[in-house]
Amino acid sequence: MTGDLKRRLLVAAVGIPASVIVVYAGGLVLACGLGFLAAVGYWEYAMMMRELGHRPFTALGVLAAAALPLAVLALGFGFAWTVAIVVLAGASAVSTFRLPPSDRPISNAAVTFYGVFYLGGLLSFGVPLREWFLPGRVEGTLLFFYPVVVTWVSDTGAYTGGKLLGRRPMSPTISPNKTVEGGLAALLAGPLAALLYGWWVLPAAGGALPALLFGLFIAILAIIGDLVESALKRECDKKDSSALLPGHGGFLDRLDSLLWALPGAYLFLTVMGR
Repeated sequence: MTGDLKRRLLVAAVGIPASVIVVYAGGLVLACGLGFLAAVGYWEYAMMMRELGHRPFTALGVLAAAALPLAVLALGFGFAWTVAIVVLAGASAVSTFRLPPSDRPISNAAVTFYGVFYLGGLLSFGVPLREWFLPGRVEGTLLFFYPVVVTWVSDTGAYTGGKLLGRRPMSPTISPNKTVEGGLAALLAGPLAALLYGWWVLPAAGGALPALLFGLFIAILAIIGDLVESALKRECDKKDSSALLPGHGGFLDRLDSLLWALPGAYLFLTVMGR
């Protein structure tokens, strides 16, 4: 077993049980856990942006990204996002008066806004996904992990399909190693994972057709999330977002697909009237 594989397995051995415990606890514990991920992810994003010459408001962004899941838990989506927008807009307005135009206050504010809502905003959808749709700790936990499992299986399908069958690059300028064949494998693996999860783990999720549609929708979003993060790293000329997770890169590298899967699951369940 290689050293890199050992490090990856060690991170997984710690991360997976910790994730289950946090999600099962729900409520404030879950919101704090999502806030932590958002804060670290925003810090990685801010460091990459600084290497491009931007100067995002790092401390404000970290705090705002961490606070969004907590605000959603306490206030609901509408009020929480309104408060976040007002606070960030106010801070950005102040910066335009305090910083000279040569310091690019407007572009720095825009970079800050994007990072806060991309990390804290998208991860905050995990709160209602766990808390609002199904009663009970077990049911809520299983529902939260529904898109997580589908994302993981579709990502694995994409990797395996690409390795075995990959010929045509999906997006050569963004990620040459991702192939059309790998993407098709992900679109097959996602619905299959959702169907099996619905049958064996979460019958309350609905019948076969909703499960297949859910799996396809999440698999598409997982591919998009992966490509978006690849584009970010390509722009910053980075292989990984950081080295905080040995063998895995950074937190953004692990969250890329999930950032789109959580709001996607919330949207799907809301439209389906769950």
